[in-house]
Amino acid sequence: MENLFFLHHNVELNLNIMLNFNANLNKSTWTALVFKGRNKNYGAYVLRAESGSNTLKAFMLTVPVFVLLFAGPAVYRQFNPVQEIKEEVQIPVELNTLVPQKPLERKAPEPVEAKVEAAAPRRESKKFSSNIKVVDRPDLTEEPPRLDELKNADPGQLTQSGVPATGSTTVKTGDGEGNSATINTGDNTIYDAATIDKYPEFDGGAEGWTKFIRRNLRYPAAAQEQDIQGKVFISFVVETDGSVTDVRILKGIGGGCDEEAMRVIRKSPKWTPGRQHNQSVRVRYTMPLSFTLAH
Repeated sequence: MENLFFLHHNVELNLNIMLNFNANLNKSTWTALVFKGRNKNYGAYVLRAESGSNTLKAFMLTVPVFVLLFAGPAVYRQFNPVQEIKEEVQIPVELNTLVPQKPLERKAPEPVEAKVEAAAPRRESKKFSSNIKVVDRPDLTEEPPRLDELKNADPGQLTQSGVPATGSTTVKTGDGEGNSATINTGDNTIYDAATIDKYPEFDGGAEGWTKFIRRNLRYPAAAQEQDIQGKVFISFVVETDGSVTDVRILKGIGGGCDEEAMRVIRKSPKWTPGRQHNQSVRVRYTMPLSFTLAH
């Protein structure tokens, strides 16, 4: 019988809820209706009955706390403004003048200077007397020698008897145009440059010879490392065809300078040969080559 009562009560409650869509479930009338005929001393009834007041108390406590948290600092700054510090703080700053750094100087390789001292030798001269004695022309009674007689004889100022010549004798007669005859006796004597009529000459003269030496002479690396300097005295022969032969070192300084001097002299192009009595002759030249390091 009691179960039927509760069943009837629940059906009635559900019908009231379904028919009243705007019903407030938090009202006390609903709570009383739900717990009608039940034990109201149970905790659920008390919580339902006091839920409205508890919610209001919690809301009233929470709102002021949030207001204080967010509005409190602004209110505090309004009544206690931050005073600006107007005192200027001077910090001494020491400025150092920056000295520009000098760029690193790259040491240039020491230039190599090859000096050539080739002074042309002075020609020997003798005082010429202007007192010329005029004598009568003697009569020529002696016939001039024939060409076949000159084949085995040396030309000379006088005709004299003796052993026939075995050397090379070349006789060139005139060509009918009035040109003088030239006689080449095959002289292999090496003359000194100071004792001949015309000394050998390099193409371009002394200036051309100096340019040739400077263009071809190289300072040996061994001599540069050992700081070897000085003059190499060298001797060579200018042949009758202008070529350079018999290159010798008279006084050297070592360090490869002697060999370098000989190499350059042997590389020389042909000269204009020296002349003696209107003939090309062999002439020996002696000159110094200066090796100097520029410090």
